[in-house]
Amino acid sequence: MLTIRRQAILRAIISEYIVSAEPVSSGQIVKRYELTVSPATIRNEMAELEDEGYVTHPHTSAGRVPTDRGYRYYVSALLGSADLPEPIQRMVRHQFHQVEDDVDEWTRLAAAMLARLVQNAAVVSLPRPMATRLKLFQLFAVHDLRALVVVLLAEGIVKQQLMTFSEPVPSDELTAIANRLNHLFGGLTAPGIRQQLEASDPEGPWTDLEQRVAAILLRVLDTIDRQEFEEVWVEGLRNLLNQPEFKAIGRMQAMLDVLGERNVVRSILPPHLPTGEVHITIGEEHPQAALRECSVVFAGYGIPGDFEGVLGVIGPTRMAYDSTIASVRYLSELMSELLQEIHG
Repeated sequence: MLTIRRQAILRAIISEYIVSAEPVSSGQIVKRYELTVSPATIRNEMAELEDEGYVTHPHTSAGRVPTDRGYRYYVSALLGSADLPEPIQRMVRHQFHQVEDDVDEWTRLAAAMLARLVQNAAVVSLPRPMATRLKLFQLFAVHDLRALVVVLLAEGIVKQQLMTFSEPVPSDELTAIANRLNHLFGGLTAPGIRQQLEASDPEGPWTDLEQRVAAILLRVLDTIDRQEFEEVWVEGLRNLLNQPEFKAIGRMQAMLDVLGERNVVRSILPPHLPTGEVHITIGEEHPQAALRECSVVFAGYGIPGDFEGVLGVIGPTRMAYDSTIASVRYLSELMSELLQEIHG
């Protein structure tokens, strides 16, 4: 546990370094912070902080810069729980209410607003259902030996698939099959449909055609349930690459490679996060080498048990953690609120 004085000096070093990206000297701290101690005492305390692994110094400078351990202590012990200023909250909320009830547009807007607020890169995934439910489906004859299966899911997703027959099937038979299976399967998840198929039906055994239609419905539901966060919006990449840490071509290319991956959220963020909780990964805590000079601040959003998405900020370890955490928390809460409004 750091002493009160060392906490104050570490906070001062990090605050100065976040703004300047330059090593911080004892003279800067004496000049800008009222710590009521001599420059010699501050130098001694900075040396102790370095010995303990909270700061380090470049070979060409007498000033100190924070280490990953220093940042971790800073966010865990020295930061309070700040909120976005009320005027900014109102501005963000107003922007969302200018958009129709379109989750795709909300996701894109969330990424753009988050990147603008924190001046780093932002990643926001589309919310996915935790367990997809069938709302209803229809069978449309398109040929004597072919029908179109149109599946509407409770989450508003529509899927279509063609099925073929070995002999013509009358339209009224297709309608009867759809009516029966909609009555039995409507509102169910894939496991629920399987349970229905295994149970005895008082209306009689399943026909071959009914089993084929049921197999198509299960395939649609299973495919969506297996999807990872593949649909994401990434905004603010220019903000990130303009930071001094990424001016070198090699580092810039490494970040472009990471953020250009199709499964970017899977690469950077965990797939499941409790809604509203903000998490921070700093530097060497990342499993990916390309992110070892970055911090990621992220949170889950959605409706617990029904829908979940993830949003986060990617920036250098020298980021403004207080405003970034407040921005991520507010956008997570707002997105959850909007989803609750349209899905109940």
